[in-house]
Amino acid sequence: MTSKVSVSLIQFDAKVLEPETNLERMRAAILSEAKTGAQLIVFPELSNTGYVEPLTPGAPFSPDSGGSDQYAFRLFQAAEPVNGPFITSLCDLARAHSLHVVAGLALRHPVQQGVMLNASILIGPQGVLGVYHKIHRWHLEKLYFIAGQSISVQRTPLGPIGMQICYDIRFPELTRALMLQGAQIVTNIWASFRPKDKPLEDEQIFTHRAYTRATENGVFFLSCNRAGTQGHCAFMGRSVIVAPDGKVLAQSTSEDEDVIRAEIDLDDVARYRSYVGLATDRRTDLYSRYLTAPI
Repeated sequence: MTSKVSVSLIQFDAKVLEPETNLERMRAAILSEAKTGAQLIVFPELSNTGYVEPLTPGAPFSPDSGGSDQYAFRLFQAAEPVNGPFITSLCDLARAHSLHVVAGLALRHPVQQGVMLNASILIGPQGVLGVYHKIHRWHLEKLYFIAGQSISVQRTPLGPIGMQICYDIRFPELTRALMLQGAQIVTNIWASFRPKDKPLEDEQIFTHRAYTRATENGVFFLSCNRAGTQGHCAFMGRSVIVAPDGKVLAQSTSEDEDVIRAEIDLDDVARYRSYVGLATDRRTDLYSRYLTAPI
């Protein structure tokens, strides 16, 4: 396992229900980043299908979605089947260029027809190394995706990697569970948006969130958001890479398509945790009295 890892976050605009187009753009990005020496390349949430419609409760479906009639079925058709061409192509690229990829994909359920999962896929030169299904579904995602049921960390040549998706970041227990399983790198992939007519009140919101989860757990936090527009909303970009001590290693200040890169040193995880004492100072005996209490 190497101590230093070159990371690239691809902040791109996924086209609605156009998996072939999105795959070609992702292939081009991987080939380009491979030339820079990238070892881990991260793509946003639902990169194959675009975000679910309508984007907000009560809003109209966007023209690109084709309207409300049979939308759920069209989303299922665009979602990636088991061993489908999208994942197969990413596996081929990872193997050919000896790199790792994290990609947000809408997946078809392996057994139940018409059922889907919002997933983050970790791919390496050996193939698919791990699949995380989003546990905390935002608003209308509940209409299309069933909730994930497991939290795990994947051991890779780049170090132990844990995955989460967008809204998951608001539940600190998830990142802590990944840290306790040994995660040193945590990827959070987003499709976070705002209404086009409502400016973002805090342009550092994604940095604040990543900083908090990084320093709480002593992990490298890789936050990759989507860019572009869909319907009445604009995706907020501003992807960021934060070190265990909270140092911002790279960030985008834009809502446009962008790539941010950083070299992370996994030895910084041990440096930070051994100084701060996150393991030695925890009081699980006390917390357990309250964390299982009903709301």
